[in-house]
Amino acid sequence: DGEADYAEGYQEYLDGKAEAEEELRDARSQLRDARRTISELEDGEWYLLSRQANAGFVGYQQDAERMGNLSAVFPLLFFLVAALVCLTTMTRMVEEQRSQIGCLAALGYSKADIAKKYVGYGLLASLTGSLTGLAAGCTLIPAVIVTAWQILYNIPGLVFSPQPGIYLAAVLAAVACNTLAVLAAAMNALRSTPAALMRPRAPKAGKRVLLERVRPLWRRLSFTQKVTVRNLFRYKKRFWMTVVGIAGCTALIVTGFGLRDSILSIMAIQYDELYHYNAQAALVSHCAEDELEEVLDHLSREPLVSHFLPCCQTSAELEGAERTVEGYLMVVESQEELEPFVTLRTRQGHQPLSLSDEGVVLTEKAAEMLDVGVGDTITLVSGDDRAEAVITAVAENYIFHYAYLTDSCYRSLFGEAAADNTVLLGYRENTQAVSDQVSSGLIELDGVSSVSRIETTRESLTSSMESVDYAVVLIIVCAAALAFVVLFNLTNINITERLRELATLKVLGFNDRELGAYVYRENVVLTVFGVLLGLVLGKLLHQWLVLTVEIDMVMFGRSAKPLSYLFAVGLTVLFSLLVNLLANRKLRGIEMVESLKSVE
Repeated sequence: DGEADYAEGYQEYLDGKAEAEEELRDARSQLRDARRTISELEDGEWYLLSRQANAGFVGYQQDAERMGNLSAVFPLLFFLVAALVCLTTMTRMVEEQRSQIGCLAALGYSKADIAKKYVGYGLLASLTGSLTGLAAGCTLIPAVIVTAWQILYNIPGLVFSPQPGIYLAAVLAAVACNTLAVLAAAMNALRSTPAALMRPRAPKAGKRVLLERVRPLWRRLSFTQKVTVRNLFRYKKRFWMTVVGIAGCTALIVTGFGLRDSILSIMAIQYDELYHYNAQAALVSHCAEDELEEVLDHLSREPLVSHFLPCCQTSAELEGAERTVEGYLMVVESQEELEPFVTLRTRQGHQPLSLSDEGVVLTEKAAEMLDVGVGDTITLVSGDDRAEAVITAVAENYIFHYAYLTDSCYRSLFGEAAADNTVLLGYRENTQAVSDQVSSGLIELDGVSSVSRIETTRESLTSSMESVDYAVVLIIVCAAALAFVVLFNLTNINITERLRELATLKVLGFNDRELGAYVYRENVVLTVFGVLLGLVLGKLLHQWLVLTVEIDMVMFGRSAKPLSYLFAVGLTVLFSLLVNLLANRKLRGIEMVESLKSVE
């Protein structure tokens, strides 16, 4: 038994030894193969990527640039309209104090002492308002914007960085505007004698207006309508102050809504009207011909893919005479192959464009930045290769910059054929499930490195654009509030200036409704004039502002939707109605005895 056990154990030892030797030989063979593979590897390449290669950083940077462009324009516009209100209010305050100024002058006070009272009031009021606005503008508004950005970006809380230069400039501008207006009004009043100042200013004499010469029309107007026309041209200063104030606010509202249209509408145009493919598959570097054939064969047998196009899409520098733009070269076989995937057309008139073997089709924003047009020449820089190409057409495009050209044109420019590195894909149904199924099948192929869905890119860009939407909404709200303030202030001044006139009308038998119509009719006419002027100014301001807030890689829409103009008109008219309702209480409170009081 012992010898049998020994023989069995010895045999197991021999079997184990043979198995170990076999494994050792396999390991040595694998090691030799690995060393051979390593020896055949080419030298590695190091890639040094800056922060600009990080999509999140670039997106945040572009949003910050857009916000910076907005902040460079809108505060000035708001200040100009607000300055108009302040100038009107301060001037009116001095006018209401004419009798007191006359009394002080008669009592022997010097002009400087009298002016100090009103200058001090204007200085104190403007300084208090400036500091209050500074506190809100430097804390509340940035907090709203950063809170909106935190929805899109993983960023820390707001860190307030003092800007003494900006703070001082803002406060000094507001204080100087109010104080100088009060000083000018006071000095103008002090030029008169004390006796003249203690009497109210004589009302302006009525004048015949041009409309009176149009006899057929003038005869058809009622008495109150004729009075309204004459009053409008009788108080020219109030007429223009009201029209300009309303026009400025309407223009700001149009610009706010129009800017929102320009920013958010480009996605629908770019990805619904210009692009007609749903995904793109990136091929591996130096894709072999058999690998490309395998990919194309797979796509031709894929029932979920309706059409596809192999092409060359490579990054390039587009050089003009004075500037260089980062963009892409899109090389396809012919115009007929490109049409189902990309629409080439002009932005104005939507005239179709065609690729030519004689040159390239350049996208519009790139042409604007390079200051070139049809027939001009630009330099295409792709890697170490450079070539000069003629621009045959300028195409509508909003996202990134492209130069479209045919294979034949590329070969004539660079001396070699373009290697296909991208396949554009069109799905029968543009759903996430279809995209996932097609992508999973493509990724398994050796020739495909990645598959990206266009809808994902669109959603990412839309989210980025929507961050500006919060700032635009804030601008619209502030512009609307400013419009209400302007209308209320000017209407209140109008009633105060004509208090004795309105009281006299009540003595003559005008009831409250007729008296309100007498005043409101003028407000309505002034609002109409202001709105019409504001729509024109808003269109011009919007077109200019769009060019100001654009970033290099994106072109915003150049026009506002008709609905934006309707919103601006509706808000201004609504505020005019609210102001009239508030003014109605003051009209009802006018005492008829005011017209009987002696001026002395």
